[in-house]
Amino acid sequence: MICALETGRSSWTAPLDALRSSPGDDGAPVTARQMRELVERLIEAGQWRQNDPDILIVVDAGYEVPRLAFLLKDLPVQVLGQMRSDRVLRRAALPCELHTMVRPPRHGGEFVFGDPATWNAPEAETVTGTRPYGKAAAQAGTGSTHN
Repeated sequence: MICALETGRSSWTAPLDALRSSPGDDGAPVTARQMRELVERLIEAGQWRQNDPDILIVVDAGYEVPRLAFLLKDLPVQVLGQMRSDRVLRRAALPCELHTMVRPPRHGGEFVFGDPATWNAPEAETVTGTRPYGKAAAQAGTGSTHN
């Protein structure tokens, strides 16, 4: 189900598209195809034009955010989603010396969501109190350094 969210501080949504998946479907390509078709319809209808901000796609933790972003990389969209806390990502490989005869590494070190020892130093941090949940903390960085 794809819904448009109202702007501002509102929880109103407008359903835009629904798709029933079949057993055995790979969720990422099916979801990416559905999103691609909707974005293309929005562009054709003049709801997005050149120089407009990217369309923000927000998904739940059940979706593969990096894969969706990759599959939709040619569209004017940004994909934002919660990733599962047990997720492990691989960093980019360090540059390889050209004169060596060994196969260059495909990946760098691991980034383990549940292990702060594998994280880079954050470039920005914020902590705030919330009434229902207590302390909320967020860290951000480019991930440009290698471990």
